[in-house]
Amino acid sequence: MKNAQNLIGTFLLSMALAMSLTGCKHRPPMTTTIPDTATRPGPGNGAPTTDNGTATTTPAPVTGEPIPLSNGEYTSLFNGSANEDRTRFGADTVYFDFDSATIKPSEEPKLQDMANYFKDNKKFEGLVIEGNCDQRGTEKYNLSLGERRALAAREYLANLGVDPKRIKTVTYGSSRPADTGQGESAWKKNRRDEFILVTPK
Repeated sequence: MKNAQNLIGTFLLSMALAMSLTGCKHRPPMTTTIPDTATRPGPGNGAPTTDNGTATTTPAPVTGEPIPLSNGEYTSLFNGSANEDRTRFGADTVYFDFDSATIKPSEEPKLQDMANYFKDNKKFEGLVIEGNCDQRGTEKYNLSLGERRALAAREYLANLGVDPKRIKTVTYGSSRPADTGQGESAWKKNRRDEFILVTPK
C-alpha cells in the first residue's frame, strides 16, 4: 500500500514538473508601445504633421482663444485647388477618453453617418482628419496620441467602405484646443478628431 502511494505521488510530481516546463506558460498580453510614457504629465505644444510625416503649418502657443483655421490649409494634400468645408461634419466631432485612441461606441454613429455620406457622394475630393489632445502630456507624446486618434477614425471609415486613399490625417497634439480652460470639462472637449471635407473648386 505504501509503495502504491509513493508511486502515485511520484507520478503526480512528474506530471506537475512536465506541465511547468511545457504547457502552462502564461504569455503577456499584446500591448502597443506608447512613446515617451515616462514623461506623460506636463503641458505640450506640438507642430502638426500629416500622415506622411511632413509638417503642414506652425501652430500658435496654447494660450488665449482657440485657433481658427483659414481656408486652403489642406489643398496641398490633394491634387489641384479645393474648398475646405468644416461645417459639413462639424456636428460629427469624435471625442476620446483620456489617454485613449479607441473609438467609443457612443461615437460610432457619427462615423457611420459620415461613411454613408461618402457612399452617396462619390465625387468628393477628400477628407482630412485632425487628431487633437488635451493640454496634459509632453509635445512628443501628444503628437503621437493625436496621430493615433486620427488614424483610428481613418481605419474605422475605411472598414465601412470609404476609400482610405481619399483620407488624410493630421496631428496637432495639444496645440489647437477647442477649450483653453483647465479641468475635465475643458479637457474632454480637446480630446477629439475633427473632420474637414475637401472638394474640388
